[in-house]
Amino acid sequence: MRVASTHVGDHRERPLAPNAATRGFTLIELLIVVAIITILALIAVPNFLEASVRAKASRAQADLRSCAVALEAYDLDHNAYPVMSVPSFSGGVAPLRGSDLKWWYIPDALSTPVAYLVDARMWCPFGGNWDKAAFFPDMIWRRYGYENIAELVEKAKTWPLLQKRYPPAALEWSGEWRLQCVGPDRLWNPSVRYDPTNGTISGGDIIRTQRLPTSNVTDHDPWAP
Repeated sequence: MRVASTHVGDHRERPLAPNAATRGFTLIELLIVVAIITILALIAVPNFLEASVRAKASRAQADLRSCAVALEAYDLDHNAYPVMSVPSFSGGVAPLRGSDLKWWYIPDALSTPVAYLVDARMWCPFGGNWDKAAFFPDMIWRRYGYENIAELVEKAKTWPLLQKRYPPAALEWSGEWRLQCVGPDRLWNPSVRYDPTNGTISGGDIIRTQRLPTSNVTDHDPWAP
């Protein structure tokens, strides 16, 4: 009968018995794991994107409230709201060139020399009025929109493009001022208020007016033909 060698110098390796610690994943198991991760991603990513849109919309609404408070504080000190016109302003859209209307966006006057806002350069979280980027300097088109309604009603008397949107009744619709931010669809649509009940990413702008801060808007798009 042969006896297994117990000699100290016997270094012959013996095969190890297979066990769970050394066995790899099979292709089927890997495919199952990939499928589970994909399903979880399909569920989680839309929810994450929707939460991100809701957070940006809430931020825009809070910023517009801050701007509204700043406008009223400015009015208390100056008995007027910041003007939109800058003499000899050469920019702006072609049909209104020469009107001197520069501050269609939150004006520097709200942060300097008196800081009614910490910084007037408050950018709309959804990108701003990007289609007007070529017409306004220093990226002011990224800021929240601003309209001095009384000033625009007066301008409309000599600028026909403004007459549809800014007749005297505009003061009844909006009050003395109007603020806005492009909505989640990133399309400038100042005639429609964004309403998340129509879908998180739906048409319309986030709008606040002096007269009806949360109402639907009943005036018209000044850029419409």
